[in-house]
Amino acid sequence: MEEPEGRPRRLGMGAVGQLLGVPRLTVWWWVKTGKLTATGVDNGQLWWSEDDAYEWALEQRGGRWSGRVPLTAWPPMPRHTASIRTVQMPGAVALRWQTRQGPVHLVWPLPNQRRVPHQHRRWAEQLAPRGDGAVVVVSGGFSLRYGPELKALLPGLPERTYTPTWLDLAAVVGQPLPWWPLNLRDEQLLLNWEPSTDSVTALAVPALDTGALLTMASTYPEAHPAARVLVNLARLAHAQAVASAEQDVKLVGKANLPGGVLHIAARPLPVPGADDIEATQRRAGWLDLLARTDDLARRCVREVTDWDAGADLPYSNPQHIEETESTWAFKWTQRLIPTQRTAAFELLAPAGKPGDALVDPDTDAPVWRSGGGEYTAAMPQRLPATAPLAELILDGPVWIRTADGKVYPAPRDSYFGLGWGYGGSGPGALALLVDALLDDINAQAPADIDGAPEGLEALLSRKLPDRTVLTRAQLEAARRGEPVIIAVDDVDQDEDEDDE
Repeated sequence: MEEPEGRPRRLGMGAVGQLLGVPRLTVWWWVKTGKLTATGVDNGQLWWSEDDAYEWALEQRGGRWSGRVPLTAWPPMPRHTASIRTVQMPGAVALRWQTRQGPVHLVWPLPNQRRVPHQHRRWAEQLAPRGDGAVVVVSGGFSLRYGPELKALLPGLPERTYTPTWLDLAAVVGQPLPWWPLNLRDEQLLLNWEPSTDSVTALAVPALDTGALLTMASTYPEAHPAARVLVNLARLAHAQAVASAEQDVKLVGKANLPGGVLHIAARPLPVPGADDIEATQRRAGWLDLLARTDDLARRCVREVTDWDAGADLPYSNPQHIEETESTWAFKWTQRLIPTQRTAAFELLAPAGKPGDALVDPDTDAPVWRSGGGEYTAAMPQRLPATAPLAELILDGPVWIRTADGKVYPAPRDSYFGLGWGYGGSGPGALALLVDALLDDINAQAPADIDGAPEGLEALLSRKLPDRTVLTRAQLEAARRGEPVIIAVDDVDQDEDEDDE
């Protein structure tokens, strides 16, 4: 039966037990011994309001029960009476206010930290090992009504979470709260913070390890393409971090929060914009770095891969290739030659992983053969072919045969994959690639999935069998919008030729 509107929900002994995380028998004993007084009696049954149950828990000596009461039910503190200190933790810094009800911990996750399963619960266990007080984590969401989103855990009942507001939190600690945009959360800044600290101007933390990029750049002459692309990438990363921090500050300013609840603890330091480096210069710079064998070069390759999947690299988008998948795959593995492990192999396997470093001599793309004999290859973003496209081979991966008989893995951009047999991004990307290669076999793989001729995209969206071979004539007919008939002989053509 629902309670009348405006009337507080009435809790029986069992419901009070569930609310505070204890058995009903424990609540019965509290009542019997006079520790817990009912809010009222209805038809001979004792009942409690949720507010009264929480208020009773907060009044218990020692503060042990405060960890079972949401912060939203705590009474407000007098202004500026709570003491504060900071706590350093793995991946976060917490501000701790000591209030009459118990400690209140506000957790600030640090930028660029690896997320760990159940990390919030681990923080709560570290901050409140006795299960008392409150633990509130600043999450990544944002509400125009309430400001940056918060997620709270009950240390005494850690499986329960709730969502307080900054207004709730400021009332409980009795003072305005600092706020840092995510990429201005410098660990030392947070550890040094005190309520009297003025807003600071700080360097926004970029998504990349720009220290590695700039250190590597310093090993080259200033005008060298490698130095230019490294410095430019560092500036791009810093500029993006500044723009993100500025946007976060603007959002907080637009939030419908009363004055005296939040104040901006840090603002981003402006940085100069990036240069516009010509594409061939960018590729030349990365080619030099990919050929190096030092650890610093490997770190730089990892950073650019994290940034944009290696859009400026001559090869990227690693693909697994099964040697036994088809004749084309087998022939391709046979032409691979051993090579020295260079920074390019960071695209395929971390340093120290057992296996062999190989290279495709026709494209210079690195290939890693694992200890189990599995091949992973970086896909070229353009082909070094000297003859026009003759055939498209739908296999794993897609292959290109040129008029001089050479077979290459189909080039790909750093992001999109290639596919066929359905309506989606894979066939769209493949149709764009074929359209480009029909005109120029050395064309850069398009970084898009839309805009191919309708006939080509329709052909490649058909459920064609694996190892279907499409001739140049068929592809050009599809591009013109003409019907294309796929004969049985167009499938497994390469294998049939080898059997003759």
